[in-house]
Order: sequence, then C-alpha cells, then structure tokens
Amino acid sequence: MDPLKLQKRFPLLKPFNDLHTEGYLFNFDNQLYEIPKHAITRDELELLRIFSGPLIISTLQDTDWHQYLTNQTNTIPAAIQDHRLLFLHFDKVFTDLHLLRTTLEALLGKEILLMSLNEHLFVVIEQITDDEPLIFTYFIHLLCEDLEAKLKIFVTDVISDITVTKARFSWLSSLQSSIWHHTSKHVLTQQELLIPYLTLQLDSQEKAIFSASILKEAVEHPDLLQTVKQVIQYEGNISFAAKKLFMHRNTLQNRLEKFHILTLKDIRQFEQRLEVFLAITLFESL
Repeated sequence: MDPLKLQKRFPLLKPFNDLHTEGYLFNFDNQLYEIPKHAITRDELELLRIFSGPLIISTLQDTDWHQYLTNQTNTIPAAIQDHRLLFLHFDKVFTDLHLLRTTLEALLGKEILLMSLNEHLFVVIEQITDDEPLIFTYFIHLLCEDLEAKLKIFVTDVISDITVTKARFSWLSSLQSSIWHHTSKHVLTQQELLIPYLTLQLDSQEKAIFSASILKEAVEHPDLLQTVKQVIQYEGNISFAAKKLFMHRNTLQNRLEKFHILTLKDIRQFEQRLEVFLAITLFESL
C-alpha cells in the first residue's frame, strides 16, 4: 500500500516518531504511521488494519529478554528481583503493542517488559515491588474494553530466582495453547493450574474410564452434572447455591439426592466432593 496515497485519503496520517501517542498506529512497508482517533471511523480503522503489517514496538530490553527466554542466548539480560510472568491470550489477531504496553503500564503503575510470541500471544515480565501484586480478575473486563479486544491472562507465581525464569517460561509456554480448553476462567493463576494440567495428562480413554467410574449413570444427565459442579464451586452451601442458580432450595436438594442415588457419592464429604468435581471436569473435556 502506497503511504502517499493513504496520506491523501487521510491528511492527518503521519510518520510515527514519538514514544507516546493518543492515536492509532499502523505499519506500512516497515514504517510506522499514526493517525488521531478522531480522524478515522471504525470502518476505516478496520480497513487500514487489514492492509497494515505486524505492529511491533519493542525496546532493546524487550528484545534482549525475548532472545534469552526463547533460548537464542544464554546471557541473562539484567539482574531483576521478584517478578512474575503474564501470558496474554487474544481471541483474534492483535497488533497494537503500543496500546497494549501503555494500557498495562497505566494499570500496573510501572514499566513492563513486553514480548510477542505470536499475533495472539504476548508475554509480560512484571517486576514486583513492595506493593501487593495486582489481581487481574478484578480488571479483566476493563482491560478488554480499553484494548477493544477479548483476552485471557495466565499469571505465574512470583519468581525470586532469575535463574529459574527461563525454565518456568518454557514449561508454561508449552501449555498455553491447550490449558484454556479446560477452564472457563478468563484469568488463570499458577495456583489454579493444577486441575487443567492434570486434565491434559490423561488421554480420552483414561478420562472416560475415571469419569464413568465415579459418575456412573449421571453422565446421561448433563444438566444435573452442571448443577452439582456449581454447588461444589459454592463450597457445598445449598442455600447460597440455590440463590445463585435461581432455584428453590428444595428443588436443588432433590437434584442432589438424585445424583446421590445415581452415583452413591455424597458431596457433603470432602474426598467424595473432590472426586466428583474432578470426574465432571474430565467428562466435560472429552
């Protein structure tokens, strides 16, 4: 696409030569251009994004860390203290890294290291200060609105030893394409990874064996399974679950009794509740 023709169509389109902008950025022939948001309609924006190349705005630090984490070098770029990795998953191609960086830095109140693994997946190294780390669950919808895109976030534990960061990055990167198929969460922490990870370790036959062994005839009643799973997620509190499910308490109690008759499992008992939850999760992943 000829940038000169574009500038005739969009007079306010100009080469990007600053680190901060309130406009949209585009890449034409490896040259960045920006245009103020008020000077372009949504349809025009989508059209320009179609013809725009990948938008990569990386600092030297970003590049150094990307090369280190992806085994292009064994030299640790810098000595950093406590930090965590954030894996950002977009449901569609996302190319506006400038917007991503500025939005995250505004939310976190600090500078970040930002790396693109592909057009759907990005990794952030967030250095942790004395403040409590941000809980992204409370801000995921706000992030989606600000970025005008749907995304999910995987958050690692805080890492204190920089020498283990590469191994942790490699392990978690290998899981990113599959773990989201086994959870309904939009923000997943490392502490919440166990059940999706265990689900990945079993093949379809093993999942079917375990789920059928525990759930028995209840597998023929998916609505009942979903109700039982939600009660378990509400810590077995029937009154609270009934309110959340917009269901009379007696109706919910009858469903649980039916589940008990079909499976001989009593979800009031912790071990049986855990078995049932894992079995339903495996069954749903088949």
